[in-house]
Amino acid sequence: MMTSVLLVLAGLSGGLLIYSHDAARRAEADFPPLGSFVVVDGVRLHYLDSAPGDDERQAIVMVHGASGNLRDFAVSIFDELAQKYRVIAIDRPGHGYSERPSSDSVDAAWVTPEIQARLIHGAMRQIGVEKPVILGHSWGGAVVLAYALAFPADTGGGVVLSGASHPWRSKPAFHNRWPAIPVVGDIFVNTLVTPGFKLLSDAAIQRNFAPNSPPPDYARKIGLPLLARPDNWRANAEDMRNLAGFLAQQKKHYSTIDLPMTIISGAADRSVSPEIHSRRLHEAVPNSRLILLPGVGHAPHHAQSQAVIAAVDSLSQHVAQLSQSGASVAQQTQQGGATVASGNAPAPMP
Repeated sequence: MMTSVLLVLAGLSGGLLIYSHDAARRAEADFPPLGSFVVVDGVRLHYLDSAPGDDERQAIVMVHGASGNLRDFAVSIFDELAQKYRVIAIDRPGHGYSERPSSDSVDAAWVTPEIQARLIHGAMRQIGVEKPVILGHSWGGAVVLAYALAFPADTGGGVVLSGASHPWRSKPAFHNRWPAIPVVGDIFVNTLVTPGFKLLSDAAIQRNFAPNSPPPDYARKIGLPLLARPDNWRANAEDMRNLAGFLAQQKKHYSTIDLPMTIISGAADRSVSPEIHSRRLHEAVPNSRLILLPGVGHAPHHAQSQAVIAAVDSLSQHVAQLSQSGASVAQQTQQGGATVASGNAPAPMP
């Protein structure tokens, strides 16, 4: 009897393994790379550049959130901003088509937002992008803040869009914990993730967009099946289970940021609480600007794309003014003079 059970389990596991690896191959065939590649410190990064070699226009660098890739911007605000700016969207290390360095190669326990910011900074230097406005959504907001802290002289300004900035108390979900367990993690990501993803991904999308509706065919438009590939899932799980601890340390340095910073959040965001993150970040970063969009959830760049584009445009104009005057944010604006705006139209920069 036991032998029969073991044989059934082995057969089932083998079938799931074949199914999962076939799904990964199909995902890459259906959603090939959109852009170009650059190698930074031995790590191959994938990015989409609207105007390669154009060093005349202000550059906007976009960093996606958890469970995503650069296509999330390519199907939302990329094209409209590209009419005026040089826009670069990049796959974070381990996501989409960007490689993930090993923890040994970066001399760290995991690939932190600081390490990811360093790799993105290296990529921007290689492709000739200087002092970009760097925009990060959700998990990518932590990368924006790490970038601003590590490379202030090379950063024009930052946009934290529904971004994670502070630690929170909830325990990581099991699907983010299990990949770290020896043996169990290998079995999980190679056999169970893909069928579970197929069953649950639509509901997860609805939760993230709530109370707004996701765009039609959203999962396919952003190539979401790429997430279920074993290595991509491992990277995403590592990001999710470690971020809160990292932010507990990074938050101590926000008061030192002296760059134009716009913080945008949906007031109805149920994924990244504006009370825990956006409001506290606004209080911590001198002269930052907070825009709360009523009735908007975790994806303002989809639900209120024009408000986000207008805010990026306003910040970019402010960056240009600072560049022309040679002044710092603190020199141009008194401490505490930041603007808090609610509604769809962003308030003027201070």
